[in-house]
Amino acid sequence: MNFEDFPDLVKEDIEDSSLSVLEYVADDIIVIGGWAVRALIGDKHGRYTLDIDGVAEISKMKEIESKLSSVGMNMRRNEWGVQFYHKYDPRIKIPENMKNDIEKIELRIEISGPRIKEFQTPHYFEFSLTDYEPRTISYHMGGNKVMVKVPPAEHMAAVKLGLPMDYKNNLDSQVLLDVCDVDKVVEVIKENDDWAEMVLRRIPKLIGRLSQRDRLEHILAMNVGINIKEHVKIMKYIEKKLKC
Repeated sequence: MNFEDFPDLVKEDIEDSSLSVLEYVADDIIVIGGWAVRALIGDKHGRYTLDIDGVAEISKMKEIESKLSSVGMNMRRNEWGVQFYHKYDPRIKIPENMKNDIEKIELRIEISGPRIKEFQTPHYFEFSLTDYEPRTISYHMGGNKVMVKVPPAEHMAAVKLGLPMDYKNNLDSQVLLDVCDVDKVVEVIKENDDWAEMVLRRIPKLIGRLSQRDRLEHILAMNVGINIKEHVKIMKYIEKKLKC
């Protein structure tokens, strides 16, 4: 059983547990990834998210490490940054038949410098550490909120359009484009290295998946109220602008 197959109550408890970790370093990082999309979109995000992704000044990493280590997070270093992790400790009753799967769940927060690289190429996207918006993310239970710093929606849409093709990145790009200035998205893509090359590779695939009624991307987009025909037009518009 993978994360998506867990009951909603379990996924909500995992998300709340992740947010409780994020609170310790929310002032020190710019949140990117799925949690940034949640902060920008709210309930319309349409999916659960597990890992926390963030970028920070390299000079802040020691302080971040100290804060997360002090609350029991373990640490793995790699070529792109640092991953902090510990086992998920449920705060709800877990069904007996799920306990083995739950024991494998880790809460993870992955932090790097502002420049993120596409895994299989030298291309990169660089987030600004000064151009961000303060937003809140609500806990599912208890009514509390976490204040976070996130990139503008146009920046998040730009990076999501060039990331590897999976249903999470694809859905995130669609819900973000619903609240974006599309011309600004194009501008941000063009400003970042040759990220445009990554986006141009992936737009035809995204259009294909979004247009096929039996694809998960199409189903999820419909579930959150995305107008498929309009979004295909937006994709083609972005593609045309990037080729100019």
